[in-house]
Amino acid sequence: MSIPQTTAPWFDQRFRSVTATHSLYCFPFAGGSATYYAAWEKYFTGRIELVPVQLPGRGARMAEQPVSDLAGLADDLAEVIAGEPTETVLFGHSMGAILAFEVARRLKTAGRPVRHLFVTGRPAPPIVRPREPVSDLPRAEFIEMLRDYGAADNAVFEHDDLLDLLMPMLRADFSMIERYRMAPGPQLSCPVTAWCGDSDPGVPPSAMAPWGEQTSGAFALSVLPGGHFFLTEHHARIVREAHAVLRGV
Repeated sequence: MSIPQTTAPWFDQRFRSVTATHSLYCFPFAGGSATYYAAWEKYFTGRIELVPVQLPGRGARMAEQPVSDLAGLADDLAEVIAGEPTETVLFGHSMGAILAFEVARRLKTAGRPVRHLFVTGRPAPPIVRPREPVSDLPRAEFIEMLRDYGAADNAVFEHDDLLDLLMPMLRADFSMIERYRMAPGPQLSCPVTAWCGDSDPGVPPSAMAPWGEQTSGAFALSVLPGGHFFLTEHHARIVREAHAVLRGV
């Protein structure tokens, strides 16, 4: 049985397993928090522990300044994860996929290569997304963009006080991804497994396939029914498939 433990601000919703040999660090999408992945805990037992990653500006870290520099964020996370005793496995959706990728690159350079990288709902790192900046849109237009993005329940948009509280974090996240440009760096050697939704207009399979070029290891891509947040509907299947892959590690 796993129990939640607060071991560091980054991992305030970690589920520690005393028998774990591998830790699956899950990186959030823009506007997301560790809570999204904490709901997956029931699928994890034994050798693989679930470690939702909590970024500044949300959850228990709401009082902290949100980060808009992805490179600096990846530096900090890689340093923390490199000190962990278990083998490292990374998972990220959308913004989280790019963050996981950059952390994986840094860990390889540090001599702590990850065992597997799982990515969903984000074109390969050389592909720029979004195509046009959105983080500085006027409030009404920015909120409309968030509605289209689909990450938040519609009830959130009915509460101005809550939106005011979340707005700095949301704008910082979108600034981080729109400013991201892949810099030269080492090719990964770990296997990469990718998923995307068949009706996600911003992330067609043709944009996910080049993830295979980022590693000298094996690559697999699956297309599932759904839009950008197909992950919510299919998370149980994805977690099962991830476990099946990791049993061979």
